[in-house]
Amino acid sequence: MFLVGLMLTTMLAAQAQLKVAPKMQKGDQKSYVTTTAIDIPGQGAVNINTESTLSVAEAKADGFVLKLENTKVTSDAQDNNIAGKILAAAQEMQTGIAILLATDKDGKPLSITNYADVKKQIEVNSGQLIDKMLTAAPQLEQMMPKDALKQQLMASVTEEKLLNSLLWSVNPLALNGKTIMTGAQEEYVNDQGIKMKRLYVVNGQSITATSSANLTKEETKKLIIEQVEKAAPAQAEMIKQNIDQVLDSGMVKIDMKETATYDLQADGWIKSIKAENTNETMGQKLTVNTTVTLQ
Repeated sequence: MFLVGLMLTTMLAAQAQLKVAPKMQKGDQKSYVTTTAIDIPGQGAVNINTESTLSVAEAKADGFVLKLENTKVTSDAQDNNIAGKILAAAQEMQTGIAILLATDKDGKPLSITNYADVKKQIEVNSGQLIDKMLTAAPQLEQMMPKDALKQQLMASVTEEKLLNSLLWSVNPLALNGKTIMTGAQEEYVNDQGIKMKRLYVVNGQSITATSSANLTKEETKKLIIEQVEKAAPAQAEMIKQNIDQVLDSGMVKIDMKETATYDLQADGWIKSIKAENTNETMGQKLTVNTTVTLQ
């Protein structure tokens, strides 16, 4: 009986797998609406709605060229919700910028073919974002000059980081090219520089990905020091000298978790995504709920 049970379990596990490879042809277009609800500690909640289009610009023998563009962004961020206003402005900055993605045959993004143009457009728009940031929080300029803010912002706009965000953040392209089996695990670095471990569960045409922070003490130290050097350079040396005591005290604890469920259509395109992300640091908990819906 044990052997029969083992064989049955093995067969079920083998069946619980799914390859994500949307059927594509030139001219296909999908429209998505992403609703992001962010509960910001001490400032309240903000909702950001983003409308985007994803179209097949070219079909090649070895893959495709996809055009990704945010077409509209709205939010309910109030004037007293500084962080909410800045997050909404950051999303608005990307509106109207068409990103061309070269993919493999399964639609997995491999490169940004018009990266130079994308970077130029973001650089132009970054000035508007920084002006909005300083209007919402004038004290920022005392911590970091305007030019330094722009330099820090543009440092995150490398092709590698933009592509990495598409591959690992919650979006309709994130799973393309993967053959996913229940129990499969992956490690990755998210767009905040935090090393994560992800576990997959497959249920029919649905995939649930559960991720959690997977940092050693040394990696946590390195991450905190890097963040302080960027945001408050004057305090970096003090943090370096006291980082072990701070970590041992438990005052700075990075606890990040994310659960995202992707529902696929019969043709392989993502129909909807529901995700919850929690990030707790120094007792402050940031919660982000994201819903992506194919129109």
